[in-house]
Amino acid sequence: MFQALGGRLLDKDGNELSYGGGSLDRLHTIDISSLDPRLANITVEVACDVNNPLTGQNGASYVFGPQKGATPEMVERLDQNLKHYAKIIKEQLGKDVDQIPGAGAAGGLGAGLIAFLSAKLIKGVELVIQHTKLEQHMKGVDYIITGEGRIDGQTVFGKTIFGISSLAKTKNIPVIALVGCIGVGAEAMFEHGVTAMFSILSVSCTVETALRMGKENLVKTSENIARVLKLK
Repeated sequence: MFQALGGRLLDKDGNELSYGGGSLDRLHTIDISSLDPRLANITVEVACDVNNPLTGQNGASYVFGPQKGATPEMVERLDQNLKHYAKIIKEQLGKDVDQIPGAGAAGGLGAGLIAFLSAKLIKGVELVIQHTKLEQHMKGVDYIITGEGRIDGQTVFGKTIFGISSLAKTKNIPVIALVGCIGVGAEAMFEHGVTAMFSILSVSCTVETALRMGKENLVKTSENIARVLKLK
């Protein structure tokens, strides 16, 4: 993003680095002199759905790298590269972005937005709750049914279901989550307002098949939940 806006990331010989985190270990100089001048007159607010820091076990590389196919060796290298990146940012721009919540979002884009655009990171779900007036719509509600493609240990880091269920918990409203996949650590959401969670998949299948059958499976699962609720 920084390079696309006119900034330059240079190695010790003054050569511009290639895009991506793989070359950040060679970062020596951050050149902001050629940034688009219009950026100086704007305020940037960023909707961010996670609060992961840039580096470490909960950072961009370790959490999101494996989801994108990175091997353990690649994850370790990327994390070290991002630590070096944060170090150079602190030394040359005076901004310590490493452990800021949300800095690790989108592979570390959050850190760049803070460092180069002085952006303010706002939880995406908070914006959604605010603009949809969700709290007002919860008045008189018996149940909330929400959904996500995958629910796992990362959901508690500020994703949409977390925001909805946390708000519902303050109002003692039960929350039912319908998801494509229930991953490792998903049970943590029981402490944050989710009453029950169900995968809509009835059989093991490919991702392509799951996506194609998504609507049908959602209807079937919803019907079964409704039948149980009618027993009350």
